[in-house]
Amino acid sequence: MSTDAELGAELLVLVGGAGNVEAVTACASRLRFVLRDHGVVDTDGVRGVGDVVMVVTQGGQLQVVLGARAIPVSRVVRGLVGG
Repeated sequence: MSTDAELGAELLVLVGGAGNVEAVTACASRLRFVLRDHGVVDTDGVRGVGDVVMVVTQGGQLQVVLGARAIPVSRVVRGLVGG
C-alpha cells in the first residue's frame, strides 16, 4: 500500500498534472477533481492504481473512489496544486 503522499502524487500525474486541476475536494469516500481538460486524463491509469476502488465521471467532475483515504489524499493533492 502506498502512502497518502505517494498516492496523491501518482493520481495528480494521471489526471494531467497540477496545471489541469481547477479544484480538488473530497467527501467520505471520493476524491473529486474539477479539471480543465478531461481529454488528457489517463483514466485507465487511474483505474489501475492499486488503492483506487472505482472511477466515476459525474457532474463535470472526475471522482476517484478511495474509501476512507479520500480526505487525507485530497489534502496532499491540494498541497501539490497550491490550493
